[in-house]
Amino acid sequence: MSSLRTFCSQANCGSFGPDHALRPLWQRSASRERWEKRLRPALATEWGKLLGYPSCESSEWIGPIHNVGVMEGPGFHASAHLQPSGPNGQMQKVVILRPHRLYEKKVPCAVVPFYHAEPMAGLEPDAFEKGLRMATPPLQQERELRFGLHLVRMGMIVACVEAFPYNTVADPGGDRVRWWHKGADRLLESHPHWSGIGKLAADTSLALDLLLEQPGVDLRRVLALGHSLGGKMAFYAGAFDSRVTCVIGSDFGMPWRATNWDAPWYHGEPRVSRAEAEGMAHHQLLALLAPRPFLLLAGETDTVEAWQYLKAARPVYALYGAETQLGCLHHATGHDPSRHVLDLAYGWLGEVFRLPHRRWRDEA
Repeated sequence: MSSLRTFCSQANCGSFGPDHALRPLWQRSASRERWEKRLRPALATEWGKLLGYPSCESSEWIGPIHNVGVMEGPGFHASAHLQPSGPNGQMQKVVILRPHRLYEKKVPCAVVPFYHAEPMAGLEPDAFEKGLRMATPPLQQERELRFGLHLVRMGMIVACVEAFPYNTVADPGGDRVRWWHKGADRLLESHPHWSGIGKLAADTSLALDLLLEQPGVDLRRVLALGHSLGGKMAFYAGAFDSRVTCVIGSDFGMPWRATNWDAPWYHGEPRVSRAEAEGMAHHQLLALLAPRPFLLLAGETDTVEAWQYLKAARPVYALYGAETQLGCLHHATGHDPSRHVLDLAYGWLGEVFRLPHRRWRDEA
């Protein structure tokens, strides 16, 4: 076992903060067989009810994917797509990044959800409307959030996908929060039994459909990676989509009250209150991920208290002998990860996916 994965899977502090009183995953000792046949399905059903369901089958809006444009970047090929993601012509933006040269016959791949697909792919924000071209960010921190661009530099095939409401309702004007409220209202009107986070996870899985159709992807090495909102999307999509084999979430808020899970575009206050009253918490989704590798980059929204959730899920990972597959980097340097944090995170990923050492950074 490598030193980096050992480091990521061990707490390096004396206290995990106030006790979150997380509900044990079972009351009596459980075998792996009992977990897989009884406890895990029951837990998945409980969380599935919390997420809710759409008012129509996704097959009702399946249609052709529109190819918007292509571009040759430095060492990779980019293609922009509009993918059906709802009825009445609703489409989501997906950018596929592919290395010019594959170092294996089958290479790992990643779905990277975020507010908008273009910045994660390193493209200008109006790339779908005015043609694909590389962005030149003026600030260093903007470079650190180009996760899709980082991963394609490491030799992976990547799908960057946008989040609703940007693909569901027109911009109402004003600040971005108004757009989110309008999108959540539309979702509730069209799908009264579906949560916003359920929709966000489903859209991530839709982008995964497109990603896994790309030639050369290794179905055994499929990463979901996201930051903030994107971390929520990656975490939930990974828990419910068994095609995802590894998840990295950056500062998305593991505890309910760490972030705005009660916003109507995520769960909404009634669902969060019900979940808390019933003892539901995100260590249970971590358990649904087991034994697949998971790494949390905790910075500001997530604090040292997030370790309690990994610790609570670890007994399930232990059933598979996979305790070290759970990892956390508590960098405490702010919401966005620094270059040093990403060096460690991509090093961890390199060990999990057996990647050769490849530079993810640009030269600036």
